Amino acid sequence: MARITMFTYSKALNLQTRLTVVMPDKATTPVPVLYLLHGGSGNSMTWLTETGIERYAQAHNLAVVMPAAGPSRWLNMAWGPAYGDYIALELPQTIRRFFPQTSLQREHSYIGGLSMGGGGALQLAMMYPEQYEAVCVLSTSSVIPLEHLRTIAGYPPPPSGDGAPSLPQIHLGVDDPDELRGTKYDVLHQSLENIKAGKKLPRIFHAVGTEDHGFEVGLALRQHFMGLPGNPYRYEFHTEQAGHQWPFWDKWIQVFLSSLSVQSN
Repeated sequence: MARITMFTYSKALNLQTRLTVVMPDKATTPVPVLYLLHGGSGNSMTWLTETGIERYAQAHNLAVVMPAAGPSRWLNMAWGPAYGDYIALELPQTIRRFFPQTSLQREHSYIGGLSMGGGGALQLAMMYPEQYEAVCVLSTSSVIPLEHLRTIAGYPPPPSGDGAPSLPQIHLGVDDPDELRGTKYDVLHQSLENIKAGKKLPRIFHAVGTEDHGFEVGLALRQHFMGLPGNPYRYEFHTEQAGHQWPFWDKWIQVFLSSLSVQSN
């Protein structure tokens, strides 16, 4: 297994940004790619240091790309870089340029993440449904328009202190992200728009612990997607007694990767 840490210039972000990539040694070509997003306090190395993702990628002959985005929500920020454009539109081309053995095909492209990264992965998969074969959503409460359901109080204080713009204002230009109900940022709304437009839809793999602050958000997501006639997103929901913690994420990323192997057989 090869592990590569690199800095590349991003036009979408207008800055140098860090990537960590793990590449299997003897993978068949083309190599499938999982874009794996960190949580709000993480970075491009967090998945590597806290889980066995490197071993799991080798076992499944999968490239894993772990970008860095700070506490951005992985979307185009109202007051900040365009992380959504970077992840969905620019990053796959960057990876293909440096690693020509990787695939750009939809059936070989996956996105996932934990906490903020899980919410970002789900929203990007709904915004670009024809780009990803599957999305892995772990322990997220960052889901518009369901954030009022999470059991953690409010949002972190403004980064620049009292009177400064709040994180929701910095991220999305609103005081409460759920104000964006009915827009492209609304996961439930966008999921229905994708169906109406006849787009190819990603499979959704979703896991959240019963003691997690995003559990009620998870139940609402389950109700929505399982309520769609015919389960067009092939949505599956998993839970167990667990909180917002690494052992849970390490376990369920393995289950997700195994499901990809099953789907490809």
